[in-house]
Amino acid sequence: MPQNAILLLKLVDILSITISGIIAYIANFGFDGWAIATYYHLAIILGVLLSLIIFPWFSLDMRYRETIFPSFPKLMIAWLTVIAVLILIAFTLKISVDFSRVWIVNWTVLGGVMLFVMRVIAHHSLYYFLTKRARHLNKIVVIGAQALGQQLVQNLKASEPYVSVKVVAFFDVEDKTVENIPVKRNIEALPSFVEENEIDEVWVTPHSIEQSQLETILHQLRLELVTLRFVANLLSFRLINASISNRYALPVITITESPMRQGINRVLKAIEDRVLASLILLLISPLMLVIAIGVKLSSPGPVFFRQERVGWNGEPFMMLKFRSMPVNVEKESGPVWAKKGESRATGFGGFMRKTSLDELPQFWNVLKGDMSIVGPRPERPFFVDQFKHEIPDYMQKHLVKGGITGWAQVNGWRGNTDLHQRIEYDIFYIENWSVRFDIQIITMTVFKGFFDENAC
Repeated sequence: MPQNAILLLKLVDILSITISGIIAYIANFGFDGWAIATYYHLAIILGVLLSLIIFPWFSLDMRYRETIFPSFPKLMIAWLTVIAVLILIAFTLKISVDFSRVWIVNWTVLGGVMLFVMRVIAHHSLYYFLTKRARHLNKIVVIGAQALGQQLVQNLKASEPYVSVKVVAFFDVEDKTVENIPVKRNIEALPSFVEENEIDEVWVTPHSIEQSQLETILHQLRLELVTLRFVANLLSFRLINASISNRYALPVITITESPMRQGINRVLKAIEDRVLASLILLLISPLMLVIAIGVKLSSPGPVFFRQERVGWNGEPFMMLKFRSMPVNVEKESGPVWAKKGESRATGFGGFMRKTSLDELPQFWNVLKGDMSIVGPRPERPFFVDQFKHEIPDYMQKHLVKGGITGWAQVNGWRGNTDLHQRIEYDIFYIENWSVRFDIQIITMTVFKGFFDENAC
């Protein structure tokens, strides 16, 4: 779904949740000049924020050719999940008594109804807009009917009707039909074809187009009011945050780039990490004290364990953990890949590993700037040198800081699991990074990430 349609959905949901909460308040307490008690104000705002995090988990995107009714159960479950989380937060903070039960019930029912009705309206409005816009299609010609040109047409068809584009013809070296579109051989006839068929755009795919041919095409079309586009042949590359920009007065295609080098992303990530790490350390400091005592009593040696890991840009750092194994356990064996059911950990250490409590000191690494709360799990140099030759794109995980938790971990790819799948999830995170995505992963970690059968 295009970004504009996604933004429309988010706006519709925000309005539905906000308006239904206000109406439920007025119905319960009466109208008093739109004055709403602070707690209720905060509850509605938090409900909106939670919907932005939780709704994407349920794949509630509208499909143009589908009726919206099949998505109704998922929409209601998503909304009830938001309400359930709000109630859980209220009980945790011991402020549930400050809210009217009648208001909560009214908001839940009215919010569900408004979410559905508003989405139906948005769905039909989008349908009308796109149908109306389809009467004014941009007609395009694609030069090159090989793999890249065919991929372009397939992508356009898959995006219908969110794009108002129709491919009228291909131009290539032989006459045939591709994707039910005629292929014309006479490239010299392109200018007249463009004029006679009122073509709006010409897309050039470089499967066999030489620089001289491209210059000829541009020269032929110099008298036509037509948009020219060039499709770069990058199908064989793994693109990570790819972009096109003007650098040093030259058009440059970036194939792989860290999201932390784009805009203010690095600043936002740093603020997110420092603020959340500080709050979490304050909250868990009593728990960390108890764990430290447990480590000290369970076996001789220091409480903490420092281990070299590889972080952002391949830079090494010392990661801090609660010690879960006897001192110098790898002195003779060297680095050993942790396996499920291994017996090297102490009794208390095994419990910490199973519950991920041994990872808590890493919030200090986050405060120091060595790690992030969310990111691919950092690995030891010995295994990085090994895996980078065995796992495709393994080193791309170092385009961001290593994390305490990550997209791979909350999806079950942790411990002794398939590294190929784990890297795919790590790269998906890097390609789709946002503060909202980080908050989603943190929330998923709280609910299911600490206790995992693959933890070891």
